[in-house]
Amino acid sequence: MERVGSKDAMHESWRAPPLPVQVSRRNFEGLFVHALKPTGAFAQSLRDIGYDAEVFQEYYPLTVWRAALGVARRFACAGQPLEEANRALGLRYVEGFAQTLVGRIFATAAPLLGTERCLARLPMYLRAGREDMRMGVEAVGLRDWRVRVMDGDPLPDFVAGVVEGVLRHTRADTRVEVLERQSSGYLLRVSWGEE
Repeated sequence: MERVGSKDAMHESWRAPPLPVQVSRRNFEGLFVHALKPTGAFAQSLRDIGYDAEVFQEYYPLTVWRAALGVARRFACAGQPLEEANRALGLRYVEGFAQTLVGRIFATAAPLLGTERCLARLPMYLRAGREDMRMGVEAVGLRDWRVRVMDGDPLPDFVAGVVEGVLRHTRADTRVEVLERQSSGYLLRVSWGEE
């Protein structure tokens, strides 16, 4: 006699535990190697939390990324409120990424793609940096879009800065606002004037 649900329970027990969230070294290089270029105490503080630009490592735990952003806020955004500092770091991240080979290609193509096509590709761009995050984009009006991000460790102002920085490459006067903040994600409003 078979017990109801026993196969499901057995199958569940055989699943591997979820892997910890990993962040690509490209994220670190864009912000730290190309944009902020830390030296002295700044660089040492990054080494202390587990990131050393001189040591090649393909992925880092999300905890190291978050700690590195904390170090960056302390050194590069001293005195700024948390939300402003995170947005500023998001903008700087895009500046640094634009100096990489892939970033230069994107920066060249962005004006040709235009704001709407860049927005439509945002989910793909985001997954290149963090595979655990999910993003949905939707046009709700003329030059007015909503970006919903599902993220178990949300940092909405940083991502708002990233989105704004990416869309600046389209040469549109873009505004990105955080409309909702939740423990599992957030909602951004993206609007812009005529291109």
